[in-house]
Amino acid sequence: MNTNATSQQPLSGARQPGRNWGLWALVGGAALLIIIALLTIPLSARQQPVFAPLSTPEGVVQRFFDAVYRGDYAGAYAFLSAKTQRERSLAEFQNQIRYERNGEMRVDRVAIHDGTATVTVTVTRFEPGGIFGGNQWSTQYDLLLERDGESWRIVGWPFA
Repeated sequence: MNTNATSQQPLSGARQPGRNWGLWALVGGAALLIIIALLTIPLSARQQPVFAPLSTPEGVVQRFFDAVYRGDYAGAYAFLSAKTQRERSLAEFQNQIRYERNGEMRVDRVAIHDGTATVTVTVTRFEPGGIFGGNQWSTQYDLLLERDGESWRIVGWPFA
């Protein structure tokens, strides 16, 4: 009888190979969440903003700024009244209007009086900076609109 032989029984609480499926499930679940997040971020960034109806003054102003932001100057120009278009050509409009892509716009107030409306907007621009951060500044505009049939048109120069 050999008294030096040790028994090969596992200790209680020791892990046995192939029994750590819980750890693998946790790692797999975390990886799945990361993949979903990485796919969701670009898709949500491409969503079109929600605009007010085009039949409202704020809807016209939102679409005007959206067209300028996208560089669609002819589309933005179409939201100007016929009188304003006679005062400035599309070429003049393109040369004078610039919208920084690193900015945002919000409608603050809408006041409708019979056949006219005033839409107050705030345009905030962001400028990236160095180690101390960037700059941010806001400008408020009051845009006058007039009813043109069932729609609204911007009267005068929006950024005067």
